[in-house]
This record gives sequence, C-alpha cells and structure tokens, in this order.
Amino acid sequence: MRIPRSAKQRHKKPQSRPFRPGTRQQEGIVAENAIWYSSATGGAGLCGAATAKFKGKGVLYTIDSSARKPPNDVLERLSKSRRVLLIEANDQRRWVGGRVAPEVHIPPVGLMYVASSAQRDHPDVQIQILETSLDGRSDDELVTKLLEYRPDAVGIRSISLFEDELKRVAELTRSILDVPIVCGGPIATARRGAVLKAIPAIDLLVVGEGELTFSRLLSGTATNGLVFRHGTEIVDLGDGDVVDNLDELPFPDYGLVDLSRYEEHLSYAYNHRRQGVLLTSRGCPFLCTYCNTFAGKTARLRSAENVVAEMEQMSRDHGIDDFYVVDDIFNMDRKRTEAIFRMIIGLRKNWRLYFVNGLRADIMTRELVDLMADAGTVWVTYAVESGSPRIQKLVKKNMHLEKAADIINYSQDRGLIVNVNTMYGFPTETGADAQQTLDYLAELHMPSLLPYHFCLRGYDGCEIVDQAAEAGWDTTAFLADGALSYHDMPRGTATFPKSEMMKHLMDYHTQFGMHNHQHLRRSLEVLRVNGYTDSDLVDMYSVLQNRSLRNVDEIVAGSTPNAKPGFTYPVEHTASPS
Repeated sequence: MRIPRSAKQRHKKPQSRPFRPGTRQQEGIVAENAIWYSSATGGAGLCGAATAKFKGKGVLYTIDSSARKPPNDVLERLSKSRRVLLIEANDQRRWVGGRVAPEVHIPPVGLMYVASSAQRDHPDVQIQILETSLDGRSDDELVTKLLEYRPDAVGIRSISLFEDELKRVAELTRSILDVPIVCGGPIATARRGAVLKAIPAIDLLVVGEGELTFSRLLSGTATNGLVFRHGTEIVDLGDGDVVDNLDELPFPDYGLVDLSRYEEHLSYAYNHRRQGVLLTSRGCPFLCTYCNTFAGKTARLRSAENVVAEMEQMSRDHGIDDFYVVDDIFNMDRKRTEAIFRMIIGLRKNWRLYFVNGLRADIMTRELVDLMADAGTVWVTYAVESGSPRIQKLVKKNMHLEKAADIINYSQDRGLIVNVNTMYGFPTETGADAQQTLDYLAELHMPSLLPYHFCLRGYDGCEIVDQAAEAGWDTTAFLADGALSYHDMPRGTATFPKSEMMKHLMDYHTQFGMHNHQHLRRSLEVLRVNGYTDSDLVDMYSVLQNRSLRNVDEIVAGSTPNAKPGFTYPVEHTASPS
C-alpha cells in the first residue's frame, strides 16, 4: 500500500527515478542488514476503529479512532530535545555465532543518514552515535557513555537477531535517564507493536524510512511513521513518508563515527580498511518470498553524479578509498550502472569497490563486468540462492540460471573475488532439490570463494512464512530461527530431515568450502591478488572457521587434500589481476 506523500515531502527530480522492471522477479537479502528505520512493504497504519492482522507478523491491533497521536508528553519532550544520542544496538560476535577475537564492524550508515537529515533541519541539535559492541559492550561501559553525554532523547536501531541487546540497552537507559526512548530499524518496521510489548522501556517506534519522521519528531510535527501505546492498545500510524528523490538527502555524516576504530576491525568484505559504506538505491522491485524489502517494492535510485560526488567527498574529507556497496541490487538500471563505472574510471582514482550485498547476475552483461573491473572492483556477490528450477519458481526468484553462470564465470575470469549466495531448507525442498544447487556450483569455473551457503531463516513480514505455514511448518519455531546466527545448525524439515541437511552441509564444505584444501588455497591466491594481506586473511578465516588462527598456514590445516570426486578446478581459469 502506498503511503500518501505529505505536503512537506520533496518532489523527485528526473535523475533519481523509481525503477520498475517488466518482470515479476525479486532479488533481496535474507538478513536484516538494511539501513536503520528502513521501510517495510505494506503494513499501513490502522487509524480507524478496526481490528486487523498484519500478514506474516502475527500482531493484532485493536484501535479506537480517537487514538491517533502518541502521548503528548513524549512528543513535547522530543520536540524540545537538543542533545540526541543514536545507538546501534548489536552484538557483532553473535552475528556470525563465534567468540573469536576478530570481529566484523560496519559504520552505521543508517544512523548517519538520520543524523545528517536531523542536523540539516535542526542545526541547533547536537547528535552523537554509539555502537554498543564497540563502546557499550558491558553495562558499566554503556552507563558511563550515557552519563557522560546526558542526552535529552535516545534513539536505538537494531535488527531481530539482536533483540536481547536492544532490550538491554533500552532497559539500562530507562533505569538511569528520564528521557524519551525511540526505537527504529528493521526490527521495529517488521515486528512493530510486538517490540513495544516485549520491551516496555521503549516509548515509541519509528517505522518506515526515518529521515523525515525523526526530524519531524524533533520539531513536534510527526503524524505518521509511528507505533505507540494507547492504554492497553497498540496504535500503528503506518510507515513514514519517504523522500522520492534520494539525491535531495544529505550524505551520511562520517564525522560522527571514528573510522580508525572500524579500520581496526574487519569490514563487510573481511579486510581492514577505512570503510566507506554506499547505499545508492532503496527498495527492490522483485518478489522473492524469503526477503522482506524494507524500503518497498518501488526502487528509488540515486543519480550517478550524486553517488560519485559522495565517493569524492569521502575520499577527500576522510581518506576513504575502499567503498562497500550495500544496495539490495545495485545493477537494476543498466544505464546508471554504466554511468557510475565510467565516471569512476574517468577520475583515475585508486579506489576499490566491494559489492558485498547483491548484484543480480542474470541482468549483468560481460561489458558491465569489464567496466566494473576497470573501475576498481575487488569483490562481487551474486545471489543465486538455488540451482533447482522448482525452488526458483517457488520463491519467485526466477533467476535465469544459465545467464547467471556465464556472468559468474566471466567475473571469475577477470580475477575478481566472486561470492555466490545460496540457501537450503526452503518449504517443500527435498535433499534432491538441494543437491541441484551443489551440482550448479560444481559446473562453475570456481564455486563461491567464501562459503556463502545458508540455511533459510524466517522473518516477520516475509511471504515465505506463509508458504511455510502452507507446507505444515511450525511458523513460531520458524520465526524463532531468525534469531540464530550463521554458525547455528539447521533444525530440519519434514521433506528435508536434519540428518540429511547436515550431510548436505558437510558435502558443500567438503566439495567447495572449509574442508577442501584445494579450494582454500585457490581462494587465498585470489584474495592476495586483490590486495588482501596475511593479517586480513588470518582474521577473515578466524571468523569464518570460528577458531582463532595464528598464521595463514593454519587456514588449510585440517582440510582434505582434494576436492570431492567429480569436481576439479580447471587450470585455464586461474585468477589473474584484471
């Protein structure tokens, strides 16, 4: 459902246009790693006397038409707030399920966007950003930070995986500060009133994209994009307004984070760099049932000029030369994609690009791969998900598998780090269906460089939760799996029992992954060609293997000398610098 634009919403310009493809396909992400306060599809507010249930969310709202505004005291205090603390509530060690020393930390670009917009509209407002897994891991650390800054209001961003951390931060803040506590992020947009019921310390949720809504809270003019309590009921005013023309948004404020702290840790591509995180579009027009596209089904694209201008600013003002693109699908619009690459090539900068989230392989071309490599691309991620045509149709991915394979192979031939996202454990999937994915990978010149083969997780708002219910699954248990980390083991299904899933997973790693001596050595060669140091490699594989490594030789220790019978690496496809 489209939320009407308010009178204050900016008009879009031609260069930043919604993108609607002509196919009924969707590609997205399984994990909730989009921007904070990013929008969810559907879920419009229930503003009249009504009883309704959000599909896939399982939260019932019974609302009286008179209850359309949050408590006046909360709004008034927010409108008077001039010292705001924005908190990224996470536990990055739990993200991958390990307790090894190296950790992955990514600058909280969503909070940085919200801060930039708020400061543009309210120059007198002071804002600080804190990430709890960096500066508030213990209660004592967090209390010290809260008392040092003494904010007038606190905004917390989180995802479903970190609900316990969100609760800890909210309750600790409430125990020492009498200030409004606002929560946003994917967990708020997906779970809505359930978050307020689970965490009473939170006063208010911002749902949908947060730049406009949060800024309006600071001026006392917010009328939508909010979820709050009214007596014993939950009131949902629908997702907030969005900025159609993304070029009009100020760039995220990198002055609010200590980039040297993030450089000490691993990036989204598992190396130690001064990170520039690029979000060049919002929304995904495709229809994959396993993905909750928080920014909507109509994609909005920043212009090529705007994207490159941000890169130039980050390089000039912050010494950033490594850019990590986190779009759902960067290459939705071929002309824009070409323009960005050509502009970067023309600047003759020594920049490195990492497409860590999603490129749709079957709408790429070899010419685009060439431009991408010439522009300095180091790392690409292609999301195929399944090699089974039946599963492709079931989850509405509808990937053209042959075209995708050609692009994956060509990208590898150009010497790029190429990762291929695949999953198993779909509703009605059998071991034979899952084997088709392994067979597909075996036909590539090289399988995914890193072991990106994940068990399906359930998240509120995803159509696949309904598909799971139709298949007879316990959807409560399925949704609970959304709180599991990458290293946690699958539970199995009626059509794909746990014992078969575990064998499938071991087959994957024996054939293509962490148990394959040949694959690991080849992967290390490709990573080194692309600028990864031994320090990067040791820390990367310590995280991926969930064990502390001391040197590169230990990466392959314990792996089998040869690939599983039936798979070898063709010599003619050895990676070389592009």
